[in-house]
Amino acid sequence: MIQIGFPETISLVNDPNPLHLPVLLGDHPGDSILSILKPSSGEIVLDATVGLGGHSEAFLKAVGERGRLFAIDADGDNLALAKRRLGKWERQCTFIHDNFRNISRMELPMFDVIFADLGMSSQHVDDPGRGFSFRADGPLDLRFDRTRGTNASTLLRAATEDELKIIFRRYGELSQAHRLASAIFREARHQSATLETTTGLRGLVEATFGYRAPSLLPQIFQALRIAVNDEMGALEEFLQSVRPLLAPGGRLGIISFHSLEDRCVKETFRTWTTPEKDPRTGAVSKEASFELLTRKPIGASPEEVASNPRARSAKFRAVRCREITA
Repeated sequence: MIQIGFPETISLVNDPNPLHLPVLLGDHPGDSILSILKPSSGEIVLDATVGLGGHSEAFLKAVGERGRLFAIDADGDNLALAKRRLGKWERQCTFIHDNFRNISRMELPMFDVIFADLGMSSQHVDDPGRGFSFRADGPLDLRFDRTRGTNASTLLRAATEDELKIIFRRYGELSQAHRLASAIFREARHQSATLETTTGLRGLVEATFGYRAPSLLPQIFQALRIAVNDEMGALEEFLQSVRPLLAPGGRLGIISFHSLEDRCVKETFRTWTTPEKDPRTGAVSKEASFELLTRKPIGASPEEVASNPRARSAKFRAVRCREITA
C-alpha cells in the first residue's frame, strides 16, 4: 500500500510572515537531517526543493557567513516566500525558479551538501486556488509550477480510459481504478463541468464509491498530483543527474512522503553504495563510490508528529560521496 503524507496544518495563505514547520529538524542525536548531513562553516549547500525555506534556514545557520546556499523550486510563489524568509542571508543565496529535474542544465558549482524534501508545502494545501485539497472548492489544477504544463482538469479530459486506470492504480494503488476511470472518462466525453473543480471531482468520487469515498480521496488526489507534475519522472531525472554535483565527501539527503518515492530513493542509493564484484571469484573488484549514512530511513519522533502531523510519513535517507584517494 502506498503510504500517503499528511500536509502541514498551519495556514499560510494571508500571512505576510508565513510560519513553516520543516520536518526532521529535531534535537534527538542522530535523528535529524542536520546531525546526519553535518553542514559546517563555509560549506556550499544545494536545497533542490526549497519550498518555504525552513530547511534552508537551518542550513544557512550551520554554514555561517562563509557558506553559500543555492535554492531551487518549481513553484515561483514558494520561491518568493523563501527568498523573503531568508532575506538576512540574501548575499549568500542564489534562487532558481526551475524543477530540480533540470539540475544538469543549470550552471551550478559542486556542493558539500545536497538536500531535497519531496513533500508539498502548506501553501499548496491551504490555498484553494491551487486545487491540491479536496476539502475546499477550487479549480482542479494541482501544478507546482503554474507557468507551464497541463493542469489536472485538462489531463483528465484528455486521457484515455486506460491511461486513467494506470494513473490511479500506479500512483494511488486504487484497487478499483477501473470504476473511477470509467466515471471520469464518461464525464469528459460529455464535456461535463464536473472535472473543472475539486468539489466536482470529489462529488464524482463520492457517487462512484459511496461510503468508501472519504478513505479513497487522499489516494485519488495524490495519484492525480503525481501524474500532473510527473513527480516520479522528475525524481528519477534528479537522481540520474545529481552525482557529478557532489564534491568528494559531499552528502546527499532526501525526504520522501510516500512509498513510491522512498522505494526509488532506496534502490538508487543501494546501487550507488554496492561495490562491483568479480563475476568469477566474488571478490570486490571496485569499491562503491558512495556510502550509506542511513542504514534504515529516519522518521519523525512521536513528539514531532504530535506537533506537526505532516511529519508522520516522512522518511529520510542519505549517502556520502567517498573521498578521492590517490
